[in-house]
Amino acid sequence: MNGLRGFLFLLKILKIVGILSGFCLILMDSALGWLILAFSSIITILVHWWNGELHRLEPTKDLNIEGQLASNILGKLSKNPTSEQIAKVVLESSGGKFIISRFGLGKTTIESLVQIPQNSPENIFQTALQIQQKLKTKTVSGSVLTLAIIRNFPNYETLLAQFYLDFEDLERGVLWHDHIFSLISQSKIPMKTGGIARDWSFGYTPTLNRFGVNITNQVSNNILMSSNLEQHKDLVSKMVEQFSGNGKQNISLIGADGVGKTTVVNSFAAKIANGSEKIPSNLKFRQVVSLDAASLIAAAPGRGEIENLLNYVLNEAYAAKNIIICLDNAQLFFEDGVGSVDVSNLLLPIIQAGALRLILTLDEQRFLQISAKNPALAQAMNRLQVKPANYDETLAVMQDKLLIFEHQNGVFYQFQALKEAFKLSERYIFDLEMPGRAVRLLEMAAGFADNKIVTASSVEKAIEQTMNVKIATANVNEEKETLLNLEDLLHARMVGQEKAVSAVANALRRARTGVRNQNRPIGTFLFLGPTGVGKTELSKALSEVYFNGENNIVRLDLNEFVNLDDVSRLIADGARDASSLTAQMMKKPFSVVLLDEIEKAHPNVLTALLQVLDEGILRDEKNREVSFRDAIIIATSNAGSERIQELISRGYDSTSAEEIIVNDLITSREFRPEFLNRFDEIVVFEPLTKENLMQIIDLMIVGVNKTLAGQKITVSVTPEAKILLANLGYDPKLGARPMRRVIQRVVENTIARKMLSGEAQAGSNIEITPEIVRQS
Repeated sequence: MNGLRGFLFLLKILKIVGILSGFCLILMDSALGWLILAFSSIITILVHWWNGELHRLEPTKDLNIEGQLASNILGKLSKNPTSEQIAKVVLESSGGKFIISRFGLGKTTIESLVQIPQNSPENIFQTALQIQQKLKTKTVSGSVLTLAIIRNFPNYETLLAQFYLDFEDLERGVLWHDHIFSLISQSKIPMKTGGIARDWSFGYTPTLNRFGVNITNQVSNNILMSSNLEQHKDLVSKMVEQFSGNGKQNISLIGADGVGKTTVVNSFAAKIANGSEKIPSNLKFRQVVSLDAASLIAAAPGRGEIENLLNYVLNEAYAAKNIIICLDNAQLFFEDGVGSVDVSNLLLPIIQAGALRLILTLDEQRFLQISAKNPALAQAMNRLQVKPANYDETLAVMQDKLLIFEHQNGVFYQFQALKEAFKLSERYIFDLEMPGRAVRLLEMAAGFADNKIVTASSVEKAIEQTMNVKIATANVNEEKETLLNLEDLLHARMVGQEKAVSAVANALRRARTGVRNQNRPIGTFLFLGPTGVGKTELSKALSEVYFNGENNIVRLDLNEFVNLDDVSRLIADGARDASSLTAQMMKKPFSVVLLDEIEKAHPNVLTALLQVLDEGILRDEKNREVSFRDAIIIATSNAGSERIQELISRGYDSTSAEEIIVNDLITSREFRPEFLNRFDEIVVFEPLTKENLMQIIDLMIVGVNKTLAGQKITVSVTPEAKILLANLGYDPKLGARPMRRVIQRVVENTIARKMLSGEAQAGSNIEITPEIVRQS
């Protein structure tokens, strides 16, 4: 302090000396006097500033609640409010109402929480200040106080878990509430767009107006069309820098569908149209106009006409001098096909010249294909990568979008619906990336609102209805009964093999009660055994009993995948090969996947399937992640069937034979150990006995009667005839397959003859006797 006083005293001396010297030199007509006088004036200002203001500044005090409370809260609280009074004011505030409604908490929850000792007024305010400092909000609002009341509850984490929430979700809610009010404030401020004479000095564009969409006009009237994501802001800044410089005047936004390429263009258009933004003069108030490929193609019947029309439109835009053209889904202009036309010969020189400002948005995979075909085009583009949004970014986008959805559909979204939309869209929607896939599901969920409230359950229902999957845990009595009696229902279609039936039934019960690893398939099984013992039949029975019919079985005969290049067929795009594994799974994610005769597949095909068995995902040729996590995967194999028959004949049961068979398969290099280890269970199917065949005959006769039900005719088999049929159809090596042929030859042929001869009519019962069996 003494040093500071000495320094100030020295400044005062210099000030006095400087002023006197300055005046003396001025009187002597020396210009130097003015310079010295100016320097002395600066010293005088500094000394007086210290003595008059800085010296009297009080040290900064700690934050106090009165200085931080939002005005709408402070104005309603008494000088020494009780906890109940605080809760009442909070619940009447917009922030408090927002938190309890958006998160489904209810007023009674908050009213009961303020009764606990931990929620004294002092504790509420202290916790609120801590939350405010953490979230960096301007004031302690009603939403912040609501969080403080919840946070002071000792078991707040358990409480929030009942609502499928955590405290971080509530913190996001505070920022969401502030963001909405910020949007409202921004919308009330008129955008400085240059006025009515903005475009008078530029050219007239009638053809462009006909085929183009003026994005600038749209974003000027809708603040929700642009983006506040940091990634998008960075991209917009790079676009401004590129277009304001002297380089090639084009930007190519590259990214998968749904990542927000169009939103980036909208944000760019909004930025350069806003007179309040610091934008280079050669960009300020320029208009972004999007050209629709479909409209151009529809207006011109042939390639030549399309090129002429596009050339005319682009020349018109260039002559206007204030237009930036956006070619949305620009890949449609660079390839021939349905709804697209290759006009790269026209566009390449324009892009290379850089005279006309162009923005192109392209799908990532299509861009790679175009680049391989036309390297010069790719080289001429200034590329910017638009990456998929992460969880927080996607939530931010959904929070803006739902305001539109709520207005359009007359519904109200709870925060849990947003969380569920992100989780389920990531798992079930394959043709878009984030945030697009989550936004699509969120919009779909509006149609499943409960009393006009869109909840997490609404999102689950939207996925279940559109994707034919089961998301929620089993809570319907009918489904519970099915799950509890699944073994009996399966045995209504097949005989024996109790271990295999129990294995798949247990896996399904675990899945439908939520007791399983959600990042793997419902169950993965390898069924080993001779032909005709029920391996494929169990898959069909399971699909019929629980997966809504045999049509929901995804079957791959792996004896057709014996070559190295067959891996590409496994993951082919559905547009090219609808029978590929990935294409079928996109259509039927909730299904039984049957990999038949897996031992015949090429080793590279088996390697490709490792990820499916382990993680429940497989990427198709477009690098889209396809989920198998709602499927039961059953692989069947006849490998080691002779060894199985030998062991069973020696008295081994299927369980004791299993370890021997697996070791034999590894030793013989039929399968690699790492492949076999991926299965949840390896089940050995025992050869069928004559007793089994007797039961199979009963099942087959039931099937025949179902076929005849429409004609009101029934068929029955006498016990003696059944024994004869079993003897005819018994072959330990071929299982039940010969029996199918015997039933066809004896039973079905007999029925056909009797119907044609008139012996069997509506109401008749045809009895199969030993004589009929012998004659057949």
